[in-house]
Amino acid sequence: MKPPATVWAKVELPGFHYWPAAPDHRSYLRARHRHLFHITVGVAVAHDDRDTEFHDLGDLIRGWWGPGARECGPASCETLARTLADHVRSAGLRATMVAVSEDGEAGAVVHLGDSGEQL
Repeated sequence: MKPPATVWAKVELPGFHYWPAAPDHRSYLRARHRHLFHITVGVAVAHDDRDTEFHDLGDLIRGWWGPGARECGPASCETLARTLADHVRSAGLRATMVAVSEDGEAGAVVHLGDSGEQL
């Protein structure tokens, strides 16, 4: 029996957000600021002949994000990852993980179970 496989796609997309509850020593994060968000989605596949096409997965992420720089409001990387995981599931794919980082430097990963539920 072959071990399970996951395919993934990574895209980099511009966006703005802010953190209203930032502590005083990070008060600058309360103001709207820009990031190049790095987004990676892993999807479980049933066979080795591109069950889910990489390019289609990237297009799914870009379609969810929308054109141009996204206004994310107070959404954190964790919130964005969970919201995208829901979107991937609604498209009928079994996401295994969704990662969102700010400028590729720091971020959050949501791990999902075999059936796509959040762990």
